[in-house]
Amino acid sequence: MSADNGIYIAKFPDGFRVCHEQAIENVWYHRKGTKARKKMLKSYFGDSPIFKTKEKAIFYAHKLEEKVLSDFDGILEYGVCYLGEYESFI
Repeated sequence: MSADNGIYIAKFPDGFRVCHEQAIENVWYHRKGTKARKKMLKSYFGDSPIFKTKEKAIFYAHKLEEKVLSDFDGILEYGVCYLGEYESFI
């Protein structure tokens, strides 16, 4: 069975955001700038913390990784990944 989960870091106009999600490929399904894509980005990153620097986001992501691995019986299929830059979803 596949967990299909990971901890993802992405840069947005308001800063770097970090989330723990499954099926991250859904954020690439819709074309950039469309309402559907903004809705998808918001569903993945909308409630995530915002960091001013990539380094602080990475530090937080690895702390989250420790928590996920202890809470979910050690299943984190894709580890910590940096996804790149995205447009605002707000």
